[in-house]
Amino acid sequence: MSADNRVAANSPAGSIYDLGYRHYEGKRRGHWFAAWSLYVDSLRGIWGFGRPMSAKAAPFILAGLYALPAVVVLAFSSTISKSIATGETNPLDLPNYANYFGGIGTFIVLFLVAQAPEVVCRDQRYQVLPLYFTRAMGRFDYAMARLLSLVTALFLVLMVPMIALFIGDILMSADAFKAIGNELPKALPTIPSNLLIAASMASIALALSSYSPRRAYAAVGLLAYFLLVEFVPLVIYGIGHEAGAKWVDYLPLITPNTGLSRANDWFFGAPIPSDFSSSVGAGAYVLAGFVSTLLFTGILVWRYRRIAA
Repeated sequence: MSADNRVAANSPAGSIYDLGYRHYEGKRRGHWFAAWSLYVDSLRGIWGFGRPMSAKAAPFILAGLYALPAVVVLAFSSTISKSIATGETNPLDLPNYANYFGGIGTFIVLFLVAQAPEVVCRDQRYQVLPLYFTRAMGRFDYAMARLLSLVTALFLVLMVPMIALFIGDILMSADAFKAIGNELPKALPTIPSNLLIAASMASIALALSSYSPRRAYAAVGLLAYFLLVEFVPLVIYGIGHEAGAKWVDYLPLITPNTGLSRANDWFFGAPIPSDFSSSVGAGAYVLAGFVSTLLFTGILVWRYRRIAA
């Protein structure tokens, strides 16, 4: 072997070969488009689109169960209107915009328990987060895209029965066009109220789910959180209220379902039920909902800033 060949063989520099791969010549859309793509993919994943039928069962069944009372009112709107006219049925006993979530909000909790772990646990379990974070997308973009997809899905679940109630109330009236004008101002508060509910509950569910790579553990943790934080403060409130303690009046503010139900009362101008202290107005529950959303969104973002990837 010649001296020149020995130098080339021992040289630390490598050789570059053209293997024929085609170079990307398209437009580079940046991190906003990457975040949008992740948002769309997450939203599709929540509903099981592009996946087997078994993945669609839980979200659609739970969303259907939540909408069922409103669909029943819509289906029997003519019969119900006659019953109301004859005095056999009290309109206050029927599902309406203000009391709907408070009545069957349990299905919303079950929807989150089933679908929130689906959004974030797989990426940790299969260790694909480095593939996201080494591209144009940052950690904040990833967290917000996942969160907004769950907020959107939950908002759709909450709004479907509101639309059914709106149509049902119109069909109960003799003059449909006049009924639309009368009913629309009553129905419009459902948009901000359900948006607050969706943002608050989705941020809680996703922030807690992000701490486990396994769906089963995340689901159990979510169910335990919603049960404990819902019922323990209310039990303490009931005991303390009977004993005359004033500090317990603020405990219902931290409950997820009950607190958001009282915030819903504020949007519709409904009075707070008599079993809750009048010293805490409905506006305080709205503020508590905003604070909870910001707090758990911050926890979610902090989690992905600290997670190893």
